[in-house]
Amino acid sequence: MITSLKNISMVLVRPTRPGNIGAAARAIKNMGLSKLVLVQPVDPLGSDAYTMAYGAHDLLEAAKVFKTLPQALARSRYVVGTTARTHKGYGKPSSLMTATKDILARAQKQPVAILFGPESSGLSNDEIALCQSLVTIPTGKTHTSLNLAQAVMVVAYELTRAAASKLQSLSRPRWKIADTSQRERFYGELKEVLALIGFMKGSQGKHILADLRRIFSRADLDAREVRILRGIIRQTRWALTHR
Repeated sequence: MITSLKNISMVLVRPTRPGNIGAAARAIKNMGLSKLVLVQPVDPLGSDAYTMAYGAHDLLEAAKVFKTLPQALARSRYVVGTTARTHKGYGKPSSLMTATKDILARAQKQPVAILFGPESSGLSNDEIALCQSLVTIPTGKTHTSLNLAQAVMVVAYELTRAAASKLQSLSRPRWKIADTSQRERFYGELKEVLALIGFMKGSQGKHILADLRRIFSRADLDAREVRILRGIIRQTRWALTHR
């Protein structure tokens, strides 16, 4: 298997139909990927899931299951959300075909997670906030919503096609960015200090934090840089409380 594909996890967030979980597992294995992650799934090993996972029962049984999305992403260093909608502050999602080069380049040396939301609603705003980038699959304008397993298949196919053509060799990240658990600890401490100084007030506070997440996501902070920022925040909090 191509190294970059080994480092990519396909993460199904709150899937509600076991058949889609099984079909997604089959699609992932068909396209040469190997990592399936499930967050709050409904009956992931039920008969419908097994039926639709024909030939991929091993991948289905090996899927990692988590209670929360932050737990599932704790070791991921780059998180990509799939969506058919434009989310405030993120701009228009990148086309899947143009995003694969960057995804594969990052996956050469670090774990990458690609998120798929539940069938009825897609990823929530809080789940989108955990992503460093958003991608969309181009569709007809009259019906933009794809079946979950179909979306997984399209994404997996594009990654495999691009990997085979060695597009990822054209761009390599210069450093290993901090993982999700490190970033989330930083954001939690940042939120506390901003609240302490009165910068986050009322309903605008949540939007401000979302904007700050996007600013820092674009910086591709590594673990040392996150530790420096957390140190500044802790010292600021100490100074404020001991003033």
